[in-house]
Amino acid sequence: MKTDTKLALKKRMPRRLWRTMVDCYRALMYQKCKMQMNMSASSMKYYCPCCGLKVKNFTEGDYKGLPDFYDLSLFENVRQDILCPACGSLPRHRILASWCEAHREQMENKKILYFAPERGMVTWLKANKISFTTADLFDEFTDLRLDIQATGLPDDSYDVIICNHVLEHVDDYMKALAEVRRVLRHDGIFICSFPISPDVEYVDEDPSVTDEPGRLKRYGQSDHVRLFGMKADSFIEKAGFRVEAINGDDYPDDIVPVTGPCSYDINRLFLCYV
Repeated sequence: MKTDTKLALKKRMPRRLWRTMVDCYRALMYQKCKMQMNMSASSMKYYCPCCGLKVKNFTEGDYKGLPDFYDLSLFENVRQDILCPACGSLPRHRILASWCEAHREQMENKKILYFAPERGMVTWLKANKISFTTADLFDEFTDLRLDIQATGLPDDSYDVIICNHVLEHVDDYMKALAEVRRVLRHDGIFICSFPISPDVEYVDEDPSVTDEPGRLKRYGQSDHVRLFGMKADSFIEKAGFRVEAINGDDYPDDIVPVTGPCSYDINRLFLCYV
């Protein structure tokens, strides 16, 4: 289905119906990919740790069909076939699932809060019977409707908090980090990621840029309010965390841990200890 047709349907349908359709589509794709893997495992070049399937190819997303939402110049000369056809995971999701698989002791029997949960990681957590609570300010399908800058949750209430590609959207990212630190238990961990531009050192933001066209031009995406840089982990440390990087370069080629689909999608996650 073409991107513009898909968007038109999404806008016209009730959100719950659209969500159900997407869930059905992903379930069908999972069964299709599983059958292909069982019939010809030797020809499956790639592996998705989120859904546990080997696939012949990863696929392209709809990014280039959304010129009003993305700066398409940032997608040029960047690999686009990075989407798992079964669960829809991106490289950063597969990196995180791989890390979680290797560090299960830090996930099992823990109280986990997951902001803006991604389908691929939800698939991994459920498949591994790891309990978690989802949260989002706008998504009506999460367990909790929370603003990460002011959650209202008790101090020291979670062992693990996961938050990927959220901090580039909030009004005050340092306030969000302070809130995460408050809610985390003293021996807890915070796993986060955000778009990282190779052309920015720390952070590029301008509160006077408030309209979508201006944000698209400045930050590469119309709903972003800042763009983080190569040394952005320093502000996480400033918020009171000890930070270690989870680098895509350290993971096997068959999960495609590459930059993509955009030039600021440098696949680096941050493991943060209180």
